[in-house]
Amino acid sequence: MSNTYNVGLFGNNHVGKTVLAEAMLYKAGMIDRMGEIAQGNTVLDYDADEISRQMSLNLGFGYVKKGENTLFILDAPGYMDFIGEQLCGVESSDIAVLTIGADEGITPSTEKQWELISKKGMPVALFINKMDTEGVDFKELWKEIEAFMGKNIFLVTFPSGKDDASGVVNLIGARAEENPELGEYIQASMDAIAELDDSLMEKYLEGAEISVEEMAPYMKNGLKEGKAIPVFAGSALKQQGVEELMDFIFKYMPSSGELPSLKATDSKGEQREIERKADQPLTGIVAKTLFDPFAGKLSYLRIFSGRLKANSQFLNVTKNQKERAGQLLRIQGKKQESVEEALPGDIVGVAKLSESQALDVFSEPGAPIALDISKMPEGAVSYSIRPKVKGTEDKLGNALGKIVEEDKTINVFRDEETGETILSGMGDTHIDIAINKFKTKFGVEVEKGIPKIAYKETITSSADAEGKFKRQSGGKGQYGHCFIKLETLERGAGFEFVDEVVGGSIPRQFIPSVEKGIREALKKGVIAGFPIVDIRVRLYDGTYHTVDSSDIAFQVAGALALQKGFQQADPILLEPIVNVDISIPQELIGDVIGTVNSKRGKVLDMSVSGKRQVIKAQVPLAEMANYTSELRSITSGTGTYTMVFSHYEVVPAHIAQKIIEERKKEKEAKEN
Repeated sequence: MSNTYNVGLFGNNHVGKTVLAEAMLYKAGMIDRMGEIAQGNTVLDYDADEISRQMSLNLGFGYVKKGENTLFILDAPGYMDFIGEQLCGVESSDIAVLTIGADEGITPSTEKQWELISKKGMPVALFINKMDTEGVDFKELWKEIEAFMGKNIFLVTFPSGKDDASGVVNLIGARAEENPELGEYIQASMDAIAELDDSLMEKYLEGAEISVEEMAPYMKNGLKEGKAIPVFAGSALKQQGVEELMDFIFKYMPSSGELPSLKATDSKGEQREIERKADQPLTGIVAKTLFDPFAGKLSYLRIFSGRLKANSQFLNVTKNQKERAGQLLRIQGKKQESVEEALPGDIVGVAKLSESQALDVFSEPGAPIALDISKMPEGAVSYSIRPKVKGTEDKLGNALGKIVEEDKTINVFRDEETGETILSGMGDTHIDIAINKFKTKFGVEVEKGIPKIAYKETITSSADAEGKFKRQSGGKGQYGHCFIKLETLERGAGFEFVDEVVGGSIPRQFIPSVEKGIREALKKGVIAGFPIVDIRVRLYDGTYHTVDSSDIAFQVAGALALQKGFQQADPILLEPIVNVDISIPQELIGDVIGTVNSKRGKVLDMSVSGKRQVIKAQVPLAEMANYTSELRSITSGTGTYTMVFSHYEVVPAHIAQKIIEERKKEKEAKEN
């Protein structure tokens, strides 16, 4: 029987995930020779930026055929600026292989990706890579991993000392007396496996011999339920432990069809479960979207249930838009081959879909089924951009649209106060990559301005407001009139519009007009020109004129009402807060904590990683502008840090007042 497996490779940057993928392809006979990162010839890192930076920037796709089994490989970037790609990898995979470098152990980035994987609740394996690194103390490394992951890990392979691809010992079924130097690990592995089932444990405690065949069904069930995590120690570069990892997946990990049913919501809003089988309704997600300057838009689709045939239609449930899938393509890095249909577990490429983006859900055209999928995080690092060459504005506008469609963690908007185009992303590297794409992919060069902080506006109390727009200038006039109530929403909730109009005080055709006017006003802000968030607007009354009322009049009335009500509802500014993980030598802790405190930051935790100390803190993004050079100065270049957006918090009143005054000055200067 043929089985399909989906395996996502996750882990810190430069830990060897792409090399592991390359080794898997090579060991399975899918490629003739292993590529090298330094040579820029690996299968999954083929983008020009990836080759020049020698790091993964995109979620890469490949596959392995072994007998009747197909294993899809999803290689996620390790750098936290590309958390959007990591999320797509988690949502599109069935099994996670968390890769850890033997030379660095558990890093802050490892912890972040483990959080994403844990939240999804998928089966997990660990691959400890770079065991061929000189000076690795496996005993200490194992203690560190065990302390982080918990006692439910068990070792499957361990390097034998041989310097070739066969250089690992498989501990499953091994005898401690035959491998005395590995006895404690063999014993610990048997303990973890026996705990997967009461009857197995009983037999184990009685001292009975338990064969690998006898363990197999209990291991498979336990791994599917996440009760245990197998660990492989090896070297991807030397292909040590790679074949054993693949064989273990095929033998003990759940295939796509063996995983629990999907929890979904149908068109009536009712919960239902869908088995991951070909005879079930079609469901899936868009795993990734990218633009090729020559081939155009290419979307990668992950099928969860049902069948998707070439030259057929499906419904993008997220956007309520029908799409036509033409040719279906099986992807191996940048190579493509045509297939007739995609079944549960498959990942295929489809060209030129009109609306679909990463993490959009799709289903049968006549039977919309929504899946619960993670939301993309919102970028908090922003820069103003403008074309280097005058006359290329249209070209830049076209490129911006494609970049945003390709990467949902990139946001582009126009600052109404300054007239600037603002590009937001997850970090400086993320922004730099996007800007480089304008040149390499779309042939337009841009200049990056000073960093902009993506402040937001919101309210802290309720308020009622009236918006009235009346204009008479001979002939047909304009008349729109509405009453609204503003209310607070929890942080991160966005905007909610509630129609409570009764008795026809506002004709039905003008209610969307009021909402449109309010939404436009939200974009422009009120107190400082920043977007308004976390607010509910209830439209409950109004009046109209049979001749003079119009769509535009009610749009203006809605905007006026929002602006008045916002001022009365105790408005505040919100600022982005980032999680900062700072890695430094032990003796510099005091100095670095001082810098965090001086930036209105809060130290959350401190931990040891190898010979270094890691300080975890939350700091307002506005305070992090020159931190790279500041940390370099304090630590003589030995300190490093990672930064990722966390949430929004209220700006202290005295700082908010300065920001508001600066924005007013910018506006006045522009008007003059």
